[in-house]
Amino acid sequence: MTKESNLVQSVERAFLILELLRDNRQEMGVREIAERVNLNVTTVHRFLKTLISVRAIRQNPRTHQYSLAPTMILYGKAVVDQFDFIRCAHPLLGELSKTVGETAFMGILDDYELVYVDHVDSLDHTLRITPQIGRRQHAHCTSLGKVLLANLPQSNLNIFLSRTSFPKLTENTLNTPEMLRVEFETIRHQGYGLDKEEAEIGICCVAAPVIGLEGSVIAAISVSGPASRIRNKGIDTFLRENVVKTARNISTSFLA
Repeated sequence: MTKESNLVQSVERAFLILELLRDNRQEMGVREIAERVNLNVTTVHRFLKTLISVRAIRQNPRTHQYSLAPTMILYGKAVVDQFDFIRCAHPLLGELSKTVGETAFMGILDDYELVYVDHVDSLDHTLRITPQIGRRQHAHCTSLGKVLLANLPQSNLNIFLSRTSFPKLTENTLNTPEMLRVEFETIRHQGYGLDKEEAEIGICCVAAPVIGLEGSVIAAISVSGPASRIRNKGIDTFLRENVVKTARNISTSFLA
């Protein structure tokens, strides 16, 4: 029996709807949901009723549209709580943010994508970058993602680089296996990675790895902000030094 034949299609479809509502971040009507997940309205309506019954989603009684229910926050918190290093890291992430005056982030890899698992906002600026915890992003064009990819076992890295394409999100995005191999080698050698407007024009970041048991990289941390402000503070000096120092301190506290 193949792996695909073991899957329960109704569960897959329910998660398609949940992921759509998660990513859309606004209420959606049944017809729009049906169109986006490529199912008929009757089928989608049945799934929506079931998801309401288990308190995964809710329906606005005024607009009759659907959104994720507050109960889902508990699932997200439970996932975060399973990662001890996030709890260990959070106070140090806060210290980093306060020291450099920018928002600090932590991310992990999941299926070769970057997933944000924690952040501490800077209170120094009204203009700051704050992605949702759990948000996924291309890894090849972010400082967090590149640091995590660079520290993969060679066999896993080869799998990632064997992909046919890497989306070029800006004119600065590295989007070929050859370019990325060179970048990953540089990151491994210097111990940190930079994003110089590679994921989004006007945004720069610097990241460093968090080391877990047996010397493996379990996460990465970064600071990010408007390009001009980040460059003025010293992306490759002051900011880099503090990010690398904090990553080492998190690694030490987790292993203690």
